[in-house]
Formats: sequence, C-alpha cells, structure tokens
Amino acid sequence: MYIRELGQPGEGRAIYLYAHAREGMFLPLLRQSEVRDGAGMLGMVVQVWTNDEQLFLYAITEVRRHQTDLDEALNADHEQLWLQTSEGPRGTVPKLQVVAEPLSSGPAPDPEDAHPSAAPVECS
Repeated sequence: MYIRELGQPGEGRAIYLYAHAREGMFLPLLRQSEVRDGAGMLGMVVQVWTNDEQLFLYAITEVRRHQTDLDEALNADHEQLWLQTSEGPRGTVPKLQVVAEPLSSGPAPDPEDAHPSAAPVECS
C-alpha cells in the first residue's frame, strides 16, 4: 500500500509504502530492525519498480523504531522513500519506519520485473 497524497518515484517528493510484518511482505524489515536497532540495514539498496517499467534505487539511511506519526515524511522537502510496518499485533500504534535516499533511476533491465504476478493474502 502507499499514501496517495504523497509522491511517486521520480516526482521529487516523499514516497510512503507500507505493508504488514508478514512473510512475503515487510517482515524482514521488522526482524532486521530488532538486531542492533537495524544498523545492518543502513546502506542497503531498495529497488522500486513502477508500472511504466522504470527501476528506482534508494539507499537506506535511517531505521526509526517505535514511531507514532508521519510528520517527517509529510514534511519532507525532497524525494525520499519511506517504508513502514507494524511492530506489534494488529492495532498497535508504534511503527517501524525505514527511510531511504535516491541513488539512481532508469529503465528496468528486465521489464517483466516491473509486472510481478499477484500473490494476494487475506488479512484478518
């Protein structure tokens, strides 16, 4: 999921993507954040494909645990990628936020990567 009111890759604004901390979603982010507060994620590259077959690369610069608002993402003055997932059971307010800065963008090396097969999961 993403926050529509913010940006899309390449628009020069914050992009905010969020998913459950479940297998096949953002569970690896949560697990990595629990090890030395996510220090091992710093510098890792996040790949974001768009449906127009573009590939955007971002480097993780911050791991923010126990966050309770979106203020900094909403007030970002340049393009950043924000990833969010839950830190606890359904309804838990504190969230994990991972912030990444743009590295590069261009055509996807393999356009098929920009169009993965859906694997819906029913969340209850």
